[in-house]
Amino acid sequence: MFGYVTVCKDTLSDEGYNIFKAYYCGLCKAIGKQCSHMSRMGLSYDITFLAIILSSVNSDKTDFCDKRCEFNPIKKNKCVVSDEAVNYAADMGVILSYLKLLDDWQDDRSIKAFFGLVLFRRGCKKAKRRYLEQYAQIENCLKKLSVLEKSGCTEIDETADCFAKILEILFTPDFIRDDGTRRALAWLGYNIGRWIYIIDAYNDLERDIRKKTYNTFSARYSECTSQEIWQKISETLRISLTFTLENASSAYNLLNLYANKEVTDNIIYTALKVKQDYIFERSSE
Repeated sequence: MFGYVTVCKDTLSDEGYNIFKAYYCGLCKAIGKQCSHMSRMGLSYDITFLAIILSSVNSDKTDFCDKRCEFNPIKKNKCVVSDEAVNYAADMGVILSYLKLLDDWQDDRSIKAFFGLVLFRRGCKKAKRRYLEQYAQIENCLKKLSVLEKSGCTEIDETADCFAKILEILFTPDFIRDDGTRRALAWLGYNIGRWIYIIDAYNDLERDIRKKTYNTFSARYSECTSQEIWQKISETLRISLTFTLENASSAYNLLNLYANKEVTDNIIYTALKVKQDYIFERSSE
């Protein structure tokens, strides 16, 4: 995914940060075991958050162990033992990475996307067999998003909605059966997805204009430079994104968390806002 959803290390205890890293390492191992070693390239902080939040609403105790990293075998690291949430998040990360690469290849025949597809194909085939329904739903959302982007859509709410629905799907696995929890997770996922898509479009604006690739904001203000567009949209967009984060927080507050609350609190209440402020401040320099 994009890497925007991570912790704010400065306001997190060492124990909390070690838990976040343990989930990251556990996901890496789960992807390698379930899918393929090459599929580990799809590992992201966003998928780590998915694993943590789904583990946290499960009353079953999560176990940790010390294991060596294949990429740095000198010392052992704390690692979460694979559970239902971790295994699910691992598969979803691989599926989403593969389908995004497939979409990029179909859109502009990107060589980078082609080689990515080669690396992910074997792992995605395995994940797809386990989650056929989710694969089809995510594929459908990405196709709708692709149609909007190819048409030069100038409405950020329309394009962001397609991506937000993908996160809504990811956040509501079948093993979460309580209706109230599913509704809260769906709304949390939707708003996190909306925020990711919009903040990414804003952050990538200058690069997209330079490379002449689609960006909702440059499509809307096609005669303007990135600085001119940022000046036009920053104030209103910041308010909209803050409201989206407030919606995510409201959904999060409805969840009954059994573990990892320090980590998830840090991400929802602090880290996302810090990331947003950093991106907006950088664009105004």
